[in-house]
Amino acid sequence: MIRVRNLSKKFRQNVVLDDINLDINQGDVIAVIGPSGTGKSTLLRCIERLEVPESGTVEIEDRVIGLAPGKARRKDLSLLHRSCGMVFQNWNLFYKKTALENVMEGMVTVKKIPKAKAREIALSYLDKVGLSDRAGHYPRHLSGGQQQRVAIARAMAMEPGLLLFDEPTSALDPELVGEVLDTIRQAADAGYTMILVSHEMNFVRKVANRVIFLENGHIIEDGTPKEIFSNPKSERLRQFIMKIDRLQEPDYVI
Repeated sequence: MIRVRNLSKKFRQNVVLDDINLDINQGDVIAVIGPSGTGKSTLLRCIERLEVPESGTVEIEDRVIGLAPGKARRKDLSLLHRSCGMVFQNWNLFYKKTALENVMEGMVTVKKIPKAKAREIALSYLDKVGLSDRAGHYPRHLSGGQQQRVAIARAMAMEPGLLLFDEPTSALDPELVGEVLDTIRQAADAGYTMILVSHEMNFVRKVANRVIFLENGHIIEDGTPKEIFSNPKSERLRQFIMKIDRLQEPDYVI
């Protein structure tokens, strides 16, 4: 289990996360939903300490890691970064490295795996995301969906205890979204523990075992997809679900 405790973050006077507490069980696929600007991406970034919160800890591998300024030791942060794999909105690949080299990079530089072994592992993960035939291609020769799948392979190859997906399809053309969602679904089916920020509500309903509704820096509800989407407890979540459902309805029917 991974425990997040008392996580708070503000930008100037704007409180984005307010004393968040979250237990993440092995194999959980947790979707974080909520209005834009409510702190969903900030939550992921603070968990991996890409953003430095005002307070909070993450307990991982029986070690409590302080996240606030002056509370994080170098060796603890090294454990945290090894234990979490982040997939960003804009994939963040090295453009002068091939797909294979991008997947190998973390294994060689962070985990100190010999290049020959790292290459073997990287090829296996590229195969898992359906890109073994693109191993020698540079990012500029790959579609946006293919680049995001390389980024997912890179994260998975580090064998993290927790995968974090920050709106992984938001920068893609609509016709490319499906291939990335299929790759995430395969990772979920393989038993990876993950937190997913996504506006793809139909996908969230199908792939997540837990859904968190976040607003104004607070977890308003935490439940199964059926509980969240079919039986919301709060009026605010009911309003959110109604708006989402209206947006997904066709404008007209022929």
